[in-house]
Amino acid sequence: MKKKLLIISLILLVCAACAFADAYKDVNKYISQGLSDQNVAKIKELSPQLTEQQKKSIYTWKKVDVVFPFLENTFLGFGSGSFSQKDTTHGIIFLAGDTLCLGLVAYNIFKNGWDNFINGITGKGGVSDDMTLAKVALIGALGLRVYQAIRPFTYSKNYNAKLKDAIGYNETAVALLPTKTKDGMGMTLSAKVSF
Repeated sequence: MKKKLLIISLILLVCAACAFADAYKDVNKYISQGLSDQNVAKIKELSPQLTEQQKKSIYTWKKVDVVFPFLENTFLGFGSGSFSQKDTTHGIIFLAGDTLCLGLVAYNIFKNGWDNFINGITGKGGVSDDMTLAKVALIGALGLRVYQAIRPFTYSKNYNAKLKDAIGYNETAVALLPTKTKDGMGMTLSAKVSF
């Protein structure tokens, strides 16, 4: 009787472990396909089957980083950081914007020469329609570069919040900390909850 009960318990344990593994694998698959509304709905259906450790693991590996995309967008431009974050819409916008602005500046340099371009930009030479267009292009390129530097932070924040919501992950930390009181030493309970 005990052997049968032990065998049944082991079978149930193995089946439960397989179900958790399948949910973990499926959630990772849906996240890799992108966090569309349809995939988020499927992930939310599967997330109750995940353990807190699995949720933490998924979030740690699938969250979007901000450092390298920020550096790429700031120093390389052309939407390279947005493309590396898989933010293709803004990557295309930045690529087209940088190409247009810098193309207009390059056209002006080749048409008027470097010396005339510098004199026109600094105001030492005569202002022609080409110089006005070049100034607007330079200001546009500068504004676009500032927006490119900011975009990885907003995209990362929105994507990571959507990921946390989809998998039902909340970062919670609880700790006992030693504290000094009037009467001696004591302990304080400290908690951090992120939503």
